[in-house]
Amino acid sequence: MVNPALQSAIEAMSLDERLELVEYIEGTVPVAVTERQKATIRSRAAELEADPSIGLSWGELKARLAARRA
Repeated sequence: MVNPALQSAIEAMSLDERLELVEYIEGTVPVAVTERQKATIRSRAAELEADPSIGLSWGELKARLAARRA
């Protein structure tokens, strides 16, 4: 579970700041992300910022995942 203070801080960030954070985290985790995957992430983040109704809140996502496991 994400620390609530950390989650609030991330949610308050602009899209560019969040992408910078993702890039920083990527550099600290031994997972290879291709340039194509990065482009897809940026594109989807921009789409979500333009129209937040296309996404799910963290709570909605957790509920859907829990329902699948049941």
